[in-house]
Amino acid sequence: MMEYAKDEIFTIRYNIKKDELEYPIRKRIREKIRKNKVLSLFFMMGLTFIILDITFIYYFFSLLTKI
Repeated sequence: MMEYAKDEIFTIRYNIKKDELEYPIRKRIREKIRKNKVLSLFFMMGLTFIILDITFIYYFFSLLTKI
Protein backbone atom coordinates (compact mmCIF):
# COMPACT_ATOMS: atom_id res chain seq x y z
CA MET A 1 0.00 0.00 0.00
CA MET A 2 1.32 3.42 -0.97
CA GLU A 3 1.60 6.27 1.47
CA TYR A 4 0.72 9.81 0.58
CA ALA A 5 3.44 12.41 0.79
CA LYS A 6 3.17 14.60 3.84
CA ASP A 7 5.13 17.46 2.32
CA GLU A 8 3.19 20.29 0.75
CA ILE A 9 4.60 22.34 -2.08
CA PHE A 10 3.42 25.91 -2.52
CA THR A 11 3.99 28.10 -5.55
CA ILE A 12 4.46 31.34 -3.61
CA ARG A 13 7.92 32.81 -4.11
CA TYR A 14 9.70 35.72 -2.49
CA ASN A 15 11.06 38.40 -4.82
CA ILE A 16 14.12 40.00 -3.23
CA LYS A 17 14.27 42.94 -5.68
CA LYS A 18 10.69 44.02 -5.00
CA ASP A 19 10.83 42.87 -1.35
CA GLU A 20 7.44 41.15 -1.59
CA LEU A 21 5.83 37.78 -2.19
CA GLU A 22 4.95 36.60 -5.68
CA TYR A 23 1.59 34.89 -5.84
CA PRO A 24 0.27 32.18 -8.19
CA ILE A 25 -1.14 33.06 -11.59
CA ARG A 26 -4.81 33.08 -10.52
CA LYS A 27 -4.17 35.77 -7.94
CA ARG A 28 -2.16 37.83 -10.44
CA ILE A 29 -4.98 37.62 -13.00
CA ARG A 30 -7.54 38.69 -10.39
CA GLU A 31 -5.38 41.66 -9.39
CA LYS A 32 -4.96 42.75 -13.04
CA ILE A 33 -8.72 42.60 -13.56
CA ARG A 34 -9.33 44.64 -10.41
CA LYS A 35 -6.76 47.28 -11.33
CA ASN A 36 -7.65 47.59 -15.04
CA LYS A 37 -11.06 49.20 -15.59
CA VAL A 38 -11.42 48.06 -19.20
CA LEU A 39 -10.75 44.42 -18.31
CA SER A 40 -13.18 44.59 -15.40
CA LEU A 41 -15.81 46.16 -17.69
CA PHE A 42 -15.43 43.36 -20.27
CA PHE A 43 -15.51 40.74 -17.54
CA MET A 44 -18.69 42.17 -16.00
CA MET A 45 -20.34 42.55 -19.42
CA GLY A 46 -19.53 38.94 -20.28
CA LEU A 47 -20.89 37.71 -16.97
CA THR A 48 -24.06 39.77 -17.45
CA PHE A 49 -24.61 38.42 -20.96
CA ILE A 50 -24.09 34.85 -19.78
CA ILE A 51 -26.73 35.30 -17.06
CA LEU A 52 -29.15 36.95 -19.52
CA ASP A 53 -28.59 34.19 -22.06
CA ILE A 54 -29.33 31.47 -19.53
CA THR A 55 -32.52 33.19 -18.37
CA PHE A 56 -33.74 33.76 -21.94
CA ILE A 57 -33.12 30.11 -22.82
CA TYR A 58 -35.00 29.02 -19.69
CA TYR A 59 -38.01 31.21 -20.51
CA PHE A 60 -37.96 30.08 -24.14
CA PHE A 61 -38.14 26.41 -23.16
CA SER A 62 -40.84 27.11 -20.58
CA LEU A 63 -42.83 28.86 -23.34
CA LEU A 64 -42.31 25.88 -25.65
CA THR A 65 -43.68 23.49 -23.04
CA LYS A 66 -46.88 25.56 -22.73
CA ILE A 67 -47.56 25.39 -26.48
